[in-house]
Amino acid sequence: MPCRPALVVLCLIVLWPIALGVRASESVTVLQSGSQPGHYLVWNGKPQLLIGDSVTQGWMECGENFDQRGYVDALAARGINLLMIWAFKGTSAEIQQGDVRIGYDAPELWPWTGSPDKRSVELREFDPAYFARLRELVSYAGSKQIVVLITVHDGWPKTCFEGHPFNRALGNGPLADRRDYVDLADYDREMPEQFDPGWNWREKNQYFQERFCARLIAELTPCSNVLYEMFNEGEWYDRQKRDRHEQHFLAFFRARCDNLLLSNSDHIASDDPHTDPKLDVVTLHPKDWVGHFPVFERGFRKMPPKPYLYSEPVPEFDGETPSLDDVRRSVWETALAGAGWVNQNDPSFGWDSRTTIAAQAAARDRAYNVAGHCARFFNQGEARFWDMEPSGKLASTGVCLAHVGKEYVVYSASGGSLTVDLSAERNATLEVRWYNPRNGQFQESPAVVGGNRATRLTPPFRGDAVVHLRCANP
Repeated sequence: MPCRPALVVLCLIVLWPIALGVRASESVTVLQSGSQPGHYLVWNGKPQLLIGDSVTQGWMECGENFDQRGYVDALAARGINLLMIWAFKGTSAEIQQGDVRIGYDAPELWPWTGSPDKRSVELREFDPAYFARLRELVSYAGSKQIVVLITVHDGWPKTCFEGHPFNRALGNGPLADRRDYVDLADYDREMPEQFDPGWNWREKNQYFQERFCARLIAELTPCSNVLYEMFNEGEWYDRQKRDRHEQHFLAFFRARCDNLLLSNSDHIASDDPHTDPKLDVVTLHPKDWVGHFPVFERGFRKMPPKPYLYSEPVPEFDGETPSLDDVRRSVWETALAGAGWVNQNDPSFGWDSRTTIAAQAAARDRAYNVAGHCARFFNQGEARFWDMEPSGKLASTGVCLAHVGKEYVVYSASGGSLTVDLSAERNATLEVRWYNPRNGQFQESPAVVGGNRATRLTPPFRGDAVVHLRCANP
C-alpha cells in the first residue's frame, strides 16, 4: 500500500526524538548526533538554534509591575525561543529614577528580604515572592517552548554599588568595595551551610553567594528549560580572582544540577572554554553589532566543539540605535556562523507600562519581528542547520552556513547578486528559495545545477536577502 502523506508526517514526528537519541522530557542539552555533534543544542527532542531577547535587569527591577506573561507571549508569537534575564542588580529609588529606561521608583523584587533604600537588606533571609515569580516566569516560558537563560552573578557593582545588596552600608552585606565581589575565602572548597557570625567578610561573601546559588538551583530544578550563565562581563575585577570565582561556581553548579552552564569568554575567562569540562556553552558579546561572523566561525572550528551564543551585543538596543538594519544583520551573521543570538533589547523594560521606555513599544516589537523571522527560518523551517557549519569562503558575501554537497544558507547584507561555490555538487540539481529577512516570506526560484565554483544568484526583491539551496538529487 502506498504511503499516505499524513502518516509519513506522523511517523516523522514520533521517530524524530528517537533518531536523535533523546527523550522529549529531557532538559536542554548539547546535541551529540548528526554531522556536527557538539555544536548545537537540543530540547524536547528537537535541535535548537537559540534566537532570543534579553530584558537584562528589567525583570527584577520592575518586579510585579513587569507583565511577564505578556512578554513571553510576545516572544512566542514570533517563534523566538530564548529569553534572558539577570538574577539581580544593585539598584535603589535614586538609581531607578535616574535611569532613562525606568524613570520612577519601580518595585524591584530581590532574592533577599529588606531594601537598599531602607538600608535593611538581610542576606540570611530569602524572599519567597522572588522565587515564586521566577518559577512562574520559567514555567510559563517552558509551556511556550522558550528557554530561559539566567545570568547569576554579579549585580553590576561596576556603577551601582551604592544600591548593591552586598554593600555593607545597606544592611548585613559583606563588601566595602565594588571590586570585592569576586573575593572568596576558599576558591577550592565550599563554606559550611550553617552561618557563623564570627566569619570574616570574605567568608560571609562566599557563604551568601553560595546560599543564593543553592536556592536558585533548588527552586528551578523541576524546570527543563533553564540555562545558567555564571557572569556577564565583569572585566572590572582582578582577572585572576574573577576567573577563580567563576571556576568555583561552575563546580558548585555542576555538583548540584545538570543544566547547561555558560561563560562569557571574550570579556573575562582566562582559560580555554573548550577544554573546561564544567562549561557547556561559550558566550561572547563583542562590541558593535555587526561584522563578527569570522569570530564565531573561528570559535565553531575550535576543538573540542562547543555551542556558541552571542549574548547581549553592546552597546544595547535602545529603540533607535543601533538601526534595525544592523540588528537584522547581526542576528543573521551570527546564526549563519552556527551560533545563537540574544538582543540586548532595553525597550523590553516597557513590559512595565510605567517605565519611560514603554514609549518605545513599537520599536521593541519591530525588533522582536526581526529576531522572529530568523528564529522561524531555522527552528520552524526546513534548513537542517544541525548538520551544517559556517563556511564563509563559499559565498561572495562571506556569510554562509553549509553542509557541503547537500545544503547552503547564504546571507547578503547589501542585497543584489551573489555567488556561491557549488563545485562539490557536480551533476546535482539544487532547489533555490529566497527568504526576505524583513518580512519572513519565502519566494521560490528556478533550480540550479551544481559544479560551478561561482554560481550567480539574484534575489527577486530589493534589500538584504537570504538564499537557501538544497540538493534535490544528492
